[in-house]
Amino acid sequence: MEDLLLYLTNGVFMGSTYALVALGVTLIVGIMGVINFAHGELYVLAGYFSALCSQALGFDPLSSMVVAVVLVFFFGLVIERILIRPTYGQEMYSLIITFILYIILQNAYLVVFGPYPNKPPNWVNGASDILGLFSYSNQRLASFAAAAAVIAVFMVVMRKTWFGRVIRSVAMDREMASLLGVNPERVNMLSFGLGCVLAACAGVILTPVFPVTPTVGVGISLTAFVVMILGGLGSLTGCIVGGLLLGIVENLGVAYISSGYKSLFGFLILILVLFFRPTGLFGQKRL
Repeated sequence: MEDLLLYLTNGVFMGSTYALVALGVTLIVGIMGVINFAHGELYVLAGYFSALCSQALGFDPLSSMVVAVVLVFFFGLVIERILIRPTYGQEMYSLIITFILYIILQNAYLVVFGPYPNKPPNWVNGASDILGLFSYSNQRLASFAAAAAVIAVFMVVMRKTWFGRVIRSVAMDREMASLLGVNPERVNMLSFGLGCVLAACAGVILTPVFPVTPTVGVGISLTAFVVMILGGLGSLTGCIVGGLLLGIVENLGVAYISSGYKSLFGFLILILVLFFRPTGLFGQKRL
């Protein structure tokens, strides 16, 4: 029983970060109709920035994370303005451009940071006793709390604020929102930046546990797309549930079957869910 609870805890921890990355992908797809193949590279970039600020500049962990997220946000705005905006309405072009961007960024990371794993220092050390059943890393507990807090703030912004209502209005009917005075291009720009921020938050939260390498972004992007489809295209709630479900299934599969099939478990659960619910767990047409 202790082992099962440990695996479930690990699954919830990983699932929270999966959800965080997938929320960014869903936001960008839902608002702009853009599949950002380089989304995982923004996760990696934030991890490198965080490590660089901590190790080379001597920043404390919180300052390093904030600086990394802000830098990725502005980098996302530049990408949107220069590369994505000219392709609006041409989904295939935006897909090709973000694929090329993914290749360029991955090679740039290899040249600048080298092939070796890189990580910032842990926020906290040691381990905590969980209900007297097992010990669990304090860093993982802190990372999970941070991921849950970011997801909660994002959901409040999307559901309860004027900014969130504007984003959802553009997602539902771009022309009507424009007639009511909303600037769709500006909403697109901010939505893309916010999506990049979510990827960056996942990067700075998870990097102390799992160091970044130039190639780790591929797996992050694929996982985000799997979670997005699993939860249902356009569903923010589906991203959260899908991320947690995928994290738990992966960890139980690794623990009781084989770690060699870790990536396969995600696709199996995706196929199973889509067989019974082709629109995903919470599939809907609008955010």
